[in-house]
Amino acid sequence: MRTKTIFYFAFLLLIASAFSFSGCSRLFGPSDEEAIKAINESGVFKDLVLQSPVVILEKGGRNKDGAWPVKVKVIFTYEIKNKQMSAPMEKMLIFNMRKAKDSAGHTIWNTQLGS
Repeated sequence: MRTKTIFYFAFLLLIASAFSFSGCSRLFGPSDEEAIKAINESGVFKDLVLQSPVVILEKGGRNKDGAWPVKVKVIFTYEIKNKQMSAPMEKMLIFNMRKAKDSAGHTIWNTQLGS
């Protein structure tokens, strides 16, 4: 009986430490599709012309302030003068994503351009 108790305790301890070491909060962060949708709907790129879709490079674990950082790559152009377009620019940006409720009460992801 005592060996079974020790075995169950060790098994539970192993599972708890595995979640702790792997960064359990990553399991509940935004999926790639949710992140891309939220970034496109955020309005950050409203004055820019995207040359390719937003590409997610890396998703981080949850920060102390409750946000999930998402590192993305974008290639865009913008209008200079007289309706001329700039050369394509490639940037790596970090967005902080947080869960929020919309007016209908549905859970959505809010994005904010981070540093």
